[in-house]
Amino acid sequence: MKNNLIHIAISPTVLASLIERKYLYVVDFKCLNVTAKETVWALLLATLKSTPRHKSKHHGKAS
Repeated sequence: MKNNLIHIAISPTVLASLIERKYLYVVDFKCLNVTAKETVWALLLATLKSTPRHKSKHHGKAS
């Protein structure tokens, strides 16, 4: 096999679910056009906004 890449199409909903569940990471794929890139960016931003954040005990300050 010359090329070890598989080109597939996936719905934004399924992609978002895979990213949210940490089954797929953005470093594992690349967008093949501008529309796909914009859609993935929007999904990532939405995922970050909906992900609970852990509060730091130190808030980055030195003791």
